[in-house]
Amino acid sequence: MLKLIEPISKRDQVVSTIKMAILSGAIEPGETIVESKTAQQLGAGIPLVREALIELEHEGYVQKIPYKGTTVTKLGRRDVERAFRLRVELEALAIQWAKDNATPADISELRRIIEAMKRAASDLDLDRFYEQDLAFHRKIWEMSDNPYLVDALERIVTPLFAFFVMKTSRERVSYVESAAAHEKIVEAFPKTSAAGLRKLMKESIEGWKDEMLNRLLPENL
Repeated sequence: MLKLIEPISKRDQVVSTIKMAILSGAIEPGETIVESKTAQQLGAGIPLVREALIELEHEGYVQKIPYKGTTVTKLGRRDVERAFRLRVELEALAIQWAKDNATPADISELRRIIEAMKRAASDLDLDRFYEQDLAFHRKIWEMSDNPYLVDALERIVTPLFAFFVMKTSRERVSYVESAAAHEKIVEAFPKTSAAGLRKLMKESIEGWKDEMLNRLLPENL
């Protein structure tokens, strides 16, 4: 039986087109995206392009810089090191607070996300994998019940995810192992102390930081 084709809004098409241009390298990291020029190229209105860029900023693919406009996310080694130094402390705090607030429904939602990560890893569906990976972390931030912490982590973490997706791809086994590492954190929630969860989260983040730096920004380059 054939599946019903879902309609795609023009806004979603604009988001997808700009994202693919970024991922393919047609628009390079650090390059400025001019709304009027992009609208003309796509045959879309400027308000539609503006909405698309807001969505892509939320996903971490672009950044709004005062007096410069919207640019494709670009991070140097020092940027990544500084971001991770802050992230590891804030996300460890988030999971500590999440431990106090976690409900059975929260744990079920985290497990659902992990299953989606596993399927994406198996299919090597990288967009879907990173979408679910980020959803996992956002869920833990949300469980901390502190919107200021959530806002800070959004600003720090989403560009890291996007930059990693833009610049690299890994073998299937690496994605499977990543999903398993996230699952280990979820299964630890009911039976591990807040201190234990902090340790697990820090180890996971440090591991990803090392991989990101070694793959994308080796010191000898």
